[in-house]
Amino acid sequence: MRFRLIIVLVLAVQLLQGQNIIDSLSVNDNPYTAVYNHLFYLQSDSYIPEQAAFSFPEELRADTDLAIKLKQVLDGKGMFVDLNRVPKDNNYIDSTTLESIYFIDRDEQFIYLERIDGKWYYSRTTLSEVPVMHEKLYPFGTRFMTMFEAPTWQYRVLGIKLWKLLGLLLLLVITVILFSLLNLIFKKLLGGIVQKRIEVSEQVQTPLEKLSRLFGLLLAIRFLLYFFPMFQLDPRLTSVLLKALNILSIFFIILVIQNIIRIFFVYLDRVAKKTENTLDDQLLPVLMKLSMIIIWSLGIIYILDYLDVNVTALLAGISIGGLALALAAQDTVKNFFGSIMIFLDKPFQIGDWIHFKDVDGTVEEVGVRSTRIRTFANSITYVPNALLADSIIDNMGLRIYRRFHTNIGITYDTPPEIINVFVKGIREIIRMHPTTRKDYYEVHLNSFGDSSLNIIIYMFFEAPTWTDELRAKHDILYAIIKLAEKIGVRFAFPTQTLHIEELPLQGGSNTPPYQSPEAGQNNLHEVLEEIQKYFKSDKGHTEKFKPLGGE
Repeated sequence: MRFRLIIVLVLAVQLLQGQNIIDSLSVNDNPYTAVYNHLFYLQSDSYIPEQAAFSFPEELRADTDLAIKLKQVLDGKGMFVDLNRVPKDNNYIDSTTLESIYFIDRDEQFIYLERIDGKWYYSRTTLSEVPVMHEKLYPFGTRFMTMFEAPTWQYRVLGIKLWKLLGLLLLLVITVILFSLLNLIFKKLLGGIVQKRIEVSEQVQTPLEKLSRLFGLLLAIRFLLYFFPMFQLDPRLTSVLLKALNILSIFFIILVIQNIIRIFFVYLDRVAKKTENTLDDQLLPVLMKLSMIIIWSLGIIYILDYLDVNVTALLAGISIGGLALALAAQDTVKNFFGSIMIFLDKPFQIGDWIHFKDVDGTVEEVGVRSTRIRTFANSITYVPNALLADSIIDNMGLRIYRRFHTNIGITYDTPPEIINVFVKGIREIIRMHPTTRKDYYEVHLNSFGDSSLNIIIYMFFEAPTWTDELRAKHDILYAIIKLAEKIGVRFAFPTQTLHIEELPLQGGSNTPPYQSPEAGQNNLHEVLEEIQKYFKSDKGHTEKFKPLGGE
């Protein structure tokens, strides 16, 4: 009676599962039947490896171990096969290759089925690669799992067998220990390498410590990925965990590159500070920001591509959107390219005194969009780079010499001989000053003013900054004042003299009488003779007549 009941139950189960059992003659009718046959007969409740091997070409059907390894490869790679999406058409043609093949996963180009003489089998290429892929996924093999066949180990916690859960926890502990060791190793190793090139400062120390941790994390995750498949979890869970770990790996690689670039730019910054061009110091932060944008953009694109997002369509959409954005923000785009032109042409440097249009001041910073200028009123002016790139800029900071031009007025009653002594003294002062240009200066009695005799001073200083220029002017003017005081020259100032020709109560006139024509003629000849002698005496000193001053 009990035997008959067992027979009835077995028949009932067969009837319920009858719709899922594929006849051996129909196994190779289409991709669906071939894949279903292979997977179904390797499940724990329908484990018949000999039947699963019918999805292989006839000469390989005897190798049941190959069928088991292929299933383990699919599980280890997290390749969950959605049978509802597997084609059931015997004449199926792949739309990409236009061949009678079916890829179980597009990311795995070596795992596919092919149609041979109207029948569908796992390809010979796939079956030849199975041992290689299996060895990579399971470096210690899978026989160790027979050690955990006892019922206690098969108990499930959160849907995972107990031995697998404990094994995962042990793997995590080993990974944490490995990370700690790698962090210490890389900290010493990288510190020694960097210290040979760059002096380790706070700017370097922070990214260096981050780099050591990131290298440790990256290798720890790769260690986890290497041993994780051996636990053969559910393919869907394996797929999620593998993708999460791979995305973390990509993320850490981006951070590693980012910190390497930071350290590299610290090195470049120290090199730039040794050069005379101060614009390099401003260019480096801009280049670093652009480098970070490029790295993160490429990293995000790679992650999206890994997640099977259509990156081509996404980039096309971004390009169209970027064009619309560029049209809407064309001024910003102009300023960006203006900044590039400034960095390439280098019309000025940080600290230069520039003048253009109504702006006059010292350059403090050249940004991506605008340039910051400190005016002489100590206010800050932000000038769009597009405007700067298109303007005529007078770079006062590039002057080799700074001009000093002034007139000194002395009183009309100064004797001519004293005037010559005074002029010669000023020339000597210019020659004596350490920062004046000795080959180009002019000091001469130049004009008759309303209330003074005017002496022109035209000279140049070697002064890198405005402060140096002011200091040099102070020195020269102070020396001239001391000279005037010493030889008795008085500086004139605007005055008016009221001359009364005749007083009402006094007889006669206060106006000096004119000389007689004969006396005037005699005095004229006398003064002309003196002037002629003066000019003749100067013919031996031709430098007095050179446009470049000097005695």
